[in-house]
Amino acid sequence: MRIVFYITNHGYGHASRNVPIIQELIRRREKTEIIIKSDKIRADFLKRNLVNYADHICYFDDCHENGFLLKDGRMEPDIEGMERVIREDLRKWDSYVAREVEFLDDWKPDLVYADIVPWALKAANICHIKSLLVGNFLWSEMYKTYFEKDIWGPYEECYRMADQAIWYELHPESLYCYCVHYGCVSLVSRAVNHDTVEWIKEQHKKPLVFVSVGGSAALGTEIDVGDLPYDFAVTEGIKLAGDNVYNLPADMINTPDYIAASDYVIAKGGWSTVAEILLQRKKCALLFRGTNPEDESTRSVLETRGHCITVNERELGCMGAILARLDGLVAGSYDIYTDDTGKICDWVVK
Repeated sequence: MRIVFYITNHGYGHASRNVPIIQELIRRREKTEIIIKSDKIRADFLKRNLVNYADHICYFDDCHENGFLLKDGRMEPDIEGMERVIREDLRKWDSYVAREVEFLDDWKPDLVYADIVPWALKAANICHIKSLLVGNFLWSEMYKTYFEKDIWGPYEECYRMADQAIWYELHPESLYCYCVHYGCVSLVSRAVNHDTVEWIKEQHKKPLVFVSVGGSAALGTEIDVGDLPYDFAVTEGIKLAGDNVYNLPADMINTPDYIAASDYVIAKGGWSTVAEILLQRKKCALLFRGTNPEDESTRSVLETRGHCITVNERELGCMGAILARLDGLVAGSYDIYTDDTGKICDWVVK
């Protein structure tokens, strides 16, 4: 079976949640061929995560999306900048579709798997290739919050061309109208290496706090946590100061290991990070990107279930207060969350 994965280059979450799916598909069928189309940064990230499966995968780094733009150093949407780059990109869509039609005609895959690249679905439709749309939100729904139909309409038109869809846990019900043939699943996550988790725990005598705002945001203000009785494992994008701060390398492969090893998690509320947190049964403090449908759905559900508190940029300057709030959080059962990698793969190969 030959499958083309079109993976949006917005942040790292979309790429990371496809790692376990690709691994499982190849493990199930030795002759499975995977073609990955994204941008260079995401392709390199996936190569690091899928190095043991290199013989089954071809990478192409010629696909780019604008996604959701934030203001420099802030977790706030840049509405004007976003509109400008989206309009510029929409003018190129005909060339994108033509390029992918030619690509699909040459490679003749059995399936186009779109997370959540819209014009890939149009190319698949033109080539009469079966398509599967997978996500917890869509750009059309996201952009409806900010822009007129001339921006979000082309996205919606492409998404409606999908033959089938899979909607992840925490999705809004507005997605159901996009595709007649759809299914709902729980979560997916990259696997945890339990030896690595134990090694991380051995390095820290204090309670460990994992802090990450993701690869698509960068907060400019440095925060001094040196006097707090915790150790902090920090990814790029947030600046913490103190002898108890451990800055993780930008090319670190598996953040779920640090989530599993940590006593507390403070993170940007992107879906893939949230999925990794919930599957490890961790209470968390989540930082969101202003008002948008994806984050509002995630926030509403998790707050109701007692699985998170929400924080803003200003509150990050009081890490001790955030951790005290997490200590007081009464969480509901995590048994509702399952790793549905296998269920998704069943859908792909049926």
